[in-house]
Amino acid sequence: MDDKKTRAAVLYSGGTDSTLAAALASLSYGRLDLLTFRWCGLHNTANSGHNISRLRDRFPSAEFSHSVIGIDRLAKHVFYERYLHYLRHYGFFVLSVCGLCKLSMHVRAAIYCMDNGISGICDGASKGMDLFPAQMRPVIEELKKMYGKLGIEYFTPVYEYDSPNNPEFIDRLHLERFTDKGAADAAGGPAGNTAGDKLYEMGILPEKNVKGTALDRKMQSRCFQFILHNIFVRWYYLPGRTYGEFEQTTAKFYAEKIGAFTGLLLEYKKNGGGRLKKFIQPAD
Repeated sequence: MDDKKTRAAVLYSGGTDSTLAAALASLSYGRLDLLTFRWCGLHNTANSGHNISRLRDRFPSAEFSHSVIGIDRLAKHVFYERYLHYLRHYGFFVLSVCGLCKLSMHVRAAIYCMDNGISGICDGASKGMDLFPAQMRPVIEELKKMYGKLGIEYFTPVYEYDSPNNPEFIDRLHLERFTDKGAADAAGGPAGNTAGDKLYEMGILPEKNVKGTALDRKMQSRCFQFILHNIFVRWYYLPGRTYGEFEQTTAKFYAEKIGAFTGLLLEYKKNGGGRLKKFIQPAD
């Protein structure tokens, strides 16, 4: 007897973390809606389809569908609603585009789930990337609250996997200066159990360490907005402060942002539209 749950959505970039999230979710759900989001800050979004045939071949008992959804209008609203208020209270945190674009994706994903009767959703959030807001534990907890109020379970199946021991990848993100984990990896310490390890073990990837490689670039869209985030974090904020201070202020900023959009999503759920309706673009 198949005891799988019926259906879940996955915020799906096509990279190792979101691919592993989809693979692990397929062990519990019979149908996976893979949601890739397209907006002006991303390039080569079509790359996200690279691993889907491999997922289908490896997990034939699960059904995988793939939708690409534009979020330009919604992202603009997420970025600039009450801009002066946030600028006054949080300063340059309003430039934290790597979190606000992901919040736009979560808001649109929540709408997709409500429109399609989906009660579970996951993504590839990973503890090794916790310089980025949507991958910080306190922000993840706020997202869980947002989804929970909508009757949707948000889970992060790859969160506890390790970062890759890939100097090119670590150096490209400049993580080694600010986290003990990054420093250990950059020094050649053991990578442990990474998403790449697991996908290789599952027979989905041809090698273990793909992050930062040419294959990695073929698997997912390219995002150049994180450069602005890196400049803000690396050169403006962290040189004079601790990571704990950074996390605390980031969590406060995003808790307020997420709270504002939780209210709009509850309004959408109640009447099937509301103020968010004009920002919604259909899936391809």
